[in-house]
Amino acid sequence: MKNVSILTLIGIVLFSLASCADSANSSGSDVDGSVADNNKTASNPGAQNPEPKFEFDAMEWDFGKINEGEEVKHTYKFTNVGNEDLVIRNCRATCGCTIPFWEKRPIAPGESSEIEVKFNSTNKPGNQVKNVTITANTNPPETILTFKAQVLKNE
Repeated sequence: MKNVSILTLIGIVLFSLASCADSANSSGSDVDGSVADNNKTASNPGAQNPEPKFEFDAMEWDFGKINEGEEVKHTYKFTNVGNEDLVIRNCRATCGCTIPFWEKRPIAPGESSEIEVKFNSTNKPGNQVKNVTITANTNPPETILTFKAQVLKNE
């Protein structure tokens, strides 16, 4: 008798789930079907949701050999190749020896800008590889720039 009750309960649950699925798929819903097809990207500008997108001249930089204590900088140039204003919310480096500078205003579609990165090699002898993580309204929301240097130790 107990097995019959369990089977009956399972049958009721399955019937309920099937009913819910049918009502979710009904065409009488108030939801705009085009919302589910929001696929606007830089490669598909006719779609509904535009997205900003970085296109960097180069995402990596090699300072080569530098002397310990030397401060060097590099400017990463980019263009917003998306269809919406690009807003950089933050740039952060992997350590305090690296400082990024960027525009705080929105970068319009087709507009170019840059991110300048300064590196202080004081007390950093040897091979160095540093990252700068950009957080923006892009997809994905984080973009990583990299630079390296061979810091020659002062004798």
